[in-house]
Amino acid sequence: MRSPSSMMRWSAIASVSALLLLPAGLAFGQAEPSKDKPAAPAKPAAPAKPADAAKPADAKPADAAKPADAKPADAKPADAKPAAAGVKPVSFMNDVAPIFVRNCIACHNPKKPESKYVMTTFAQLAKGGKVGDGITLEPGKPDESYLLETLGPDAQPRMPYKQDPLPPEDVAILTRWVSEGAKYDGTAPTEDWTFLLRKTRKTAIPDAYPTTVPVTALQFTPDGQRIEASGYHELTTWKTADGALDGRVQGLPERTYDIAISRDSKWMATAGGDPGQYGVARLWSLEAGKPPKPVRDLAEAQDVVFAVAFSPDGQKVATAGADRAVRVHETATGKILVQIEDHADWIYDIAFSPDGKLLASASRDKTCKVFDVEKKESLVTFTGHGQTVYAVAFTPDGKQAFSAGEDNHVRFWSLDGEAKEVRQIGVFGGPVFAIAMAPDGKTLAASGADKVVRLFNPADGSTLRKLEGHGDWVYALAISPDGKTIASGSWNGEVRLWNLADGKALRTITAAPGYKPPGAQAAR
Repeated sequence: MRSPSSMMRWSAIASVSALLLLPAGLAFGQAEPSKDKPAAPAKPAAPAKPADAAKPADAKPADAAKPADAKPADAKPADAKPAAAGVKPVSFMNDVAPIFVRNCIACHNPKKPESKYVMTTFAQLAKGGKVGDGITLEPGKPDESYLLETLGPDAQPRMPYKQDPLPPEDVAILTRWVSEGAKYDGTAPTEDWTFLLRKTRKTAIPDAYPTTVPVTALQFTPDGQRIEASGYHELTTWKTADGALDGRVQGLPERTYDIAISRDSKWMATAGGDPGQYGVARLWSLEAGKPPKPVRDLAEAQDVVFAVAFSPDGQKVATAGADRAVRVHETATGKILVQIEDHADWIYDIAFSPDGKLLASASRDKTCKVFDVEKKESLVTFTGHGQTVYAVAFTPDGKQAFSAGEDNHVRFWSLDGEAKEVRQIGVFGGPVFAIAMAPDGKTLAASGADKVVRLFNPADGSTLRKLEGHGDWVYALAISPDGKTIASGSWNGEVRLWNLADGKALRTITAAPGYKPPGAQAAR
């Protein structure tokens, strides 16, 4: 299940962002680029699994045509100036890189090299693009560095292109860095420093959240006694018996869009990222009574990774996201066994068939596809939604697949080579972001922008019951291993637990450690 996110929704959280500033200058709950899980939310076009980082507006390279008036030939180049006594030199990784990530990388990366300028390695950044080739960065000479020239208020074009000018403090940092020799303190100049930045940047996670954050991913632990929920650069673990906080799994990117646990309970995988900046799918080992232990990063990307899924035997784990590729890894080693690039846009969800031979995917390109994992080929493409597809799964017998999307429907379709629609459920009042099947295959749950969790009989599509109570979009669903409890997570940070058999509400958890509602704070 995935969800997109809209700028409008994230701006609500941004209003309290001043309470917590990140080292890179980002703020807690900062508005996210629209990711689209439905045009409404992030798992929807609104938030979540895709909390969808919005694609950068068409921007033109920072090195577009160089202004005609060149500097006088007799202008003396500035000498490299060491930092003043007692003043710490500007660090590329700590001070300069975050500025480039926020303002430049979206349009100057290997997959989108505007003006043929790539900034993701220091060697390419210093060399320049089709206009600033050879003069983009002149160490010790800020007045001769084309990179700085394009930031001026009168530059034509001025960078960032069609965006607000860089804040004076950012320009000052870049200018001082060049004046001090434009030194690079990363690893090799030819390596991608954006990934290095991700791995080394530390983000302070508050003991107590100043606001709630959208719940974009949920998963029960193997024993069903706890539930993992997406948080801010972490997963938060809650006891299902009383809703008490039981742990925090940190060291994750800003948002987590998917959580998967292998059937043998040995592994957990997470997918997420910082919208528009990077994404990662990570493998964790599980041991009863101990917190998850990170094993390795399975996939890294320039934008978020939205989905992870284990094969039934746990020997394979698949990942997919904004880079439009589906990858199947060997769980034990992380080795990529299969890589398929058959979608034309972000992939929001993936699912293995019951026998593990097939893999289905849901995409913003308005299609669902089914691949043969062993043969590494596409089998069928379903186009019935006609709009973004946010979630996909297989029926228990593996004979059909079903998917949910921005068209307000859950659709069942055949796998006989024609992807023919065999049934549809259209009782929803908005985009459908999440679907989940009970272990016994007798109950299908679906939720979305209309704030309701609905339970259906998958055999005929009839409605069994409606679970109401959420006050915002419901982006995430999870059913306990024993099939007795269903959990739902919403945009306003709530996790609700329900009895699957009769729909009775069991408890509500505000999945924000230490958070005190405004009224509670005032009463203190």
